[in-house]
Amino acid sequence: MALISCGADNPYGHPAPATVAALRAGGALVLRTDRDGELAVGGTGGAGGKVMVTRD
Repeated sequence: MALISCGADNPYGHPAPATVAALRAGGALVLRTDRDGELAVGGTGGAGGKVMVTRD
């Protein structure tokens, strides 16, 4: 999972399309604050732990 914090219509072009493509090619679920809104990450630790993402 990859979370990318970026503003909508930012003038810098972040995130770079090549970066997003590389993350996805590596199997990551890519979430972006400019498209998915506010994101919060939580979860449990340990070998059987879970990661949860809540969207606003």
